[in-house]
Amino acid sequence: MGINVLRKFKPITMFYLNLSLVISLVVVAIYLGIYMRNNRLLVESVHQQAVSSFDLIVKMRRWNVDYDGIYVERKPGMDSSPYLREVGIEPDIKTVDGRVFTLRNHAIMTSEISKILREYNGIQFRITSRQLLNKDNAPDSFEKTALTKFDQGAKEFWAIEKGKNGQYFRYMAPLMMEHSCQKCHSAFGYKEGEVRGGISVSIPFDHIASEISLNRRVIIGLSLLTLVLLLGSSYLMLNQLIGKLDIAQRALHEASQSDELTGLRNRRFLMSRFTEEYERARRYGTALGFLIMDLDHFKRVNDTHGHPFGDLVLKNVGGTILGAMREYDIAARYGGEEFAVLVPETKRHDLVALAERIREQIEAQAISDGEVTIKVTVSIGVTSLNENDTPETLIKRADDALYKAKHEGRNRTVLF
Repeated sequence: MGINVLRKFKPITMFYLNLSLVISLVVVAIYLGIYMRNNRLLVESVHQQAVSSFDLIVKMRRWNVDYDGIYVERKPGMDSSPYLREVGIEPDIKTVDGRVFTLRNHAIMTSEISKILREYNGIQFRITSRQLLNKDNAPDSFEKTALTKFDQGAKEFWAIEKGKNGQYFRYMAPLMMEHSCQKCHSAFGYKEGEVRGGISVSIPFDHIASEISLNRRVIIGLSLLTLVLLLGSSYLMLNQLIGKLDIAQRALHEASQSDELTGLRNRRFLMSRFTEEYERARRYGTALGFLIMDLDHFKRVNDTHGHPFGDLVLKNVGGTILGAMREYDIAARYGGEEFAVLVPETKRHDLVALAERIREQIEAQAISDGEVTIKVTVSIGVTSLNENDTPETLIKRADDALYKAKHEGRNRTVLF
């Protein structure tokens, strides 16, 4: 009797064990993917901070070079640079009232700014090269590796290192030999365009490492809890699996139709619905409107405040557009800083009213990341379906209207 029972349930048991193995592997893979993605995003955020810091110090150095260095009054405890004298530059000048001013060139400025930032937030800058004016700038092992990479054509190099005071994100990018560099570096035989050194940026990484460690503990806990719940549900899980897979499939389908940054539909979804709404409007003789809008001077926003702030602007504008829509209107990110709205069953004057409402709300909105606050404007091209229109001509007419709005001064709505 016992043998017969075992034989009866053996196939189900084997199926359950196989299913448990598959579920375990899938759960581990999913959470491992989430863990790795979160870690990658955390590291990338520090990487972007390092890139921005490097770009900032390079621009400040260029400002200094443009003025051939800056003279500051020599205060007690402030030393003149002996390295400038070694290249034939007298750093000190004395005024008629007896004060002494000393030259701070770009290299000295970099070092002094680094000291200030290290005390303020722990970030450190360091200029280095294989051919040294200042022996204190001799490259360490990380910087030597970076310089070798630059000689091989690399544009940047980074690593996470553990130091005396904790972990640091080390980033380095090259400095190229320019004509203005000849004054101090001509003795080393560099040619213009060659790599003459680099600036390394060190950013404290302990707080990110703590986040990664917390992520790891959370992921392990969630994965174990998930496995216990999944495997403990036994045959009940088998009955629910199809439904859950269906839900997951719909979620993936939704993600494939949406723009991750703004939450609006993506261009692929818009064009698919465009064809459907065009055919429906032709079949039933209903109206169909189309709006194309473009943020004014958006490149200036990215150049001035950085791409992360530009993404914040796009996200806020997308939310404003979405809030102005009716339930059956279709708003999408058309590409870059362009947005589009497909508006079924709406007359021309109502299209203009909708476009103006969007434009005014965007213009009135203050966008801030906590440090910087700006306002942006948008130009909008509006058109509606004519008797002889094809989808292509309808889109082109909206594009033409947008072009006219830009040409006439921006921050306006033009109807074609």
